[in-house]
Amino acid sequence: MMNFLLPALAVVVLGGVASRLWYQRWRRQRIEANRRVEAPNSHYSSMGVRHQEDRERWQDIAVGKLHPLNRDEVLRLLEVVDVDGVTSLSRRDRLFLDNMTLPRMGV
Repeated sequence: MMNFLLPALAVVVLGGVASRLWYQRWRRQRIEANRRVEAPNSHYSSMGVRHQEDRERWQDIAVGKLHPLNRDEVLRLLEVVDVDGVTSLSRRDRLFLDNMTLPRMGV
């Protein structure tokens, strides 16, 4: 009986150790496969950077060249951006300001 029990115990212990090592290796490979490293000049930019770029682009709007109704609305929205930040604007307000920037006006 002892001749059978000792090798069986050794197989179970070695099998457990081998299974644990295999699982750790498998998990590490899976994590590395799912990891995304952005290239230094990638197309991705954070939300804060995009908000800052939007704010800078909107500050460059030539307010003097706009129609008086559009001028009043642009000034109101820029004041909202200065007080409450870019996130306080609705999608419609952001679209309006984007349409007032120079590249979209054809200048």
